[in-house]
Amino acid sequence: MTQLSEVANLANTFMFHPPFGTAVVQQIIPHRYPFLHVDGITEFTEAGMKGYKMLSAGEPCFAGHFPGEPVFPGVLQIETMAQVGACWILSRKENLGKIAYLMSVEQAKFRRPAVPGMRLDVTGTISNLRSRSGKLSAEITADGKVISSAIILFAFQKDGSGGQQQQL
Repeated sequence: MTQLSEVANLANTFMFHPPFGTAVVQQIIPHRYPFLHVDGITEFTEAGMKGYKMLSAGEPCFAGHFPGEPVFPGVLQIETMAQVGACWILSRKENLGKIAYLMSVEQAKFRRPAVPGMRLDVTGTISNLRSRSGKLSAEITADGKVISSAIILFAFQKDGSGGQQQQL
């Protein structure tokens, strides 16, 4: 496939086209502060995506994890990977009006602490994509060094709101 035809194919596949920030992310996934862990999506490909989260000292989790030595919890790193993957999945035209659910996590590895001031770059690849489920292989890096990685299995279904995220 030529680069031009790949771009045309991607344009027909996705409702939203990177790069975009949190305003668009909130149109795609239902998460809101303080549980929104995606600051931007930089790239969609046929089977993958790139996004990021900026860690600020004001993140609510740092107040207790750990006082005096803040570290972004591993479970929230998994959530960050899942949310970036969900942006790719739920941006696809055939998934309009669906919501993604994390079903399981495999092979999670945490190699370095993620701390305030870091930009966490998330890269992911989707495989085994079916009409109601799939698998995300994702990695978080900061300054080119691997922070964490995991394989995340997900399922999705209609969310009942007709594709419009409900406002609280």
